[in-house]
Amino acid sequence: MKKKKFLGAVAAVLALTAAFSACSEAPAENENAEAITSAETTASAAETTEAVSEADTEQVTEDTEETEEEVPQAASEEERFVQISPGNEFIDYKFIENYQGTSDIGDLADKAVEFLKESEYYADSMENADKFKEESLKEFKPTSDNAEKLAEEFAYYFDSDGNIQPKLNIAYPKDYDGDGNTETFAVVDMPIMQGEYPIVRSFLIFADSTNSKENMTLLSDASHLFDTLMLDYGDFKQITFGGFGTCGADERNDLYGVVNGKAKHLYGMRGEFFKKDCFLSAFGAQGGGAFMYYDTVACEYRAIAGEDIPIEKIKEMDTTNALSEFYEWLDEHGFLYAELIGGRYYVMLRGAMDTGTVYLYENGEFIQTEDCKDVRDAITAI
Repeated sequence: MKKKKFLGAVAAVLALTAAFSACSEAPAENENAEAITSAETTASAAETTEAVSEADTEQVTEDTEETEEEVPQAASEEERFVQISPGNEFIDYKFIENYQGTSDIGDLADKAVEFLKESEYYADSMENADKFKEESLKEFKPTSDNAEKLAEEFAYYFDSDGNIQPKLNIAYPKDYDGDGNTETFAVVDMPIMQGEYPIVRSFLIFADSTNSKENMTLLSDASHLFDTLMLDYGDFKQITFGGFGTCGADERNDLYGVVNGKAKHLYGMRGEFFKKDCFLSAFGAQGGGAFMYYDTVACEYRAIAGEDIPIEKIKEMDTTNALSEFYEWLDEHGFLYAELIGGRYYVMLRGAMDTGTVYLYENGEFIQTEDCKDVRDAITAI
């Protein structure tokens, strides 16, 4: 996803913040839920967001085709919120950083360990068990200098018979879907071979409310873990899992919830999560990420996105040549982007790291007003 798509999504928060001016407070009930309807959330039709699209695991929003013949007009009130589920509740959730888990989960810890031992990861590690010993580490050049230290670290995971014994790192038991039962996300560590390299890896295992090993699910794995975030929406909760990894491509940060008693992957990327009122902002590598709300009916995050406008169309609209500096940039660098936010704000972007310059289009002219400054400030603030 292009950086410009994310920035446009951020700008759209002005529209949504105005539309949903009162988020309900977690964990209290939303007293304003009935007021959030497609008719009543369009206090200013010109300033509401054009569309809300589904946030996928790898790609938040599709690029709009750049072959449209007409300049997009502001959508009708009915069209603007067509993808917000009827009855959706906007909740000002609690964003708990460095959420602390527990190692006291009784026999569930042993069950999680045994579950991991039945995986192909464990079988592969056992086949390579000798590679975690000091003799092998000394022979492998990348580990030879600290072979003794690594051998001590790996020895923690071996029993007296020379078998690898995974260890519970931490667990996060909670009622995640609000059904009155406790589900558990458990992190279990063990040594693995990542290609040629011996490392300790953390595995995320989900145990449903039955606490049965047969119903466990292996969700993800990571190294050098990030601090855990808990998103507390009151009746339901969500949690993050990920880490820096062993290289850039191995970095990952995922958000999980529980829907109908089963773990659900809600969003994933190489980046960080931030809170903005009722909304969740994701900042990712290579311009990835999104500005999202959680649809409480569909039980998924949906991204708020702008709409791409072809530069040739912008030039046709620009009767006063007010954007000449951007055309010069395009001639020199070969790229330039334009995005329409909420059917009203035109954002000009000179590439992935540009926070954008905002214009209104009135009477055939691109102009900047205090209104534009507010949108620009919203973009830069996230």
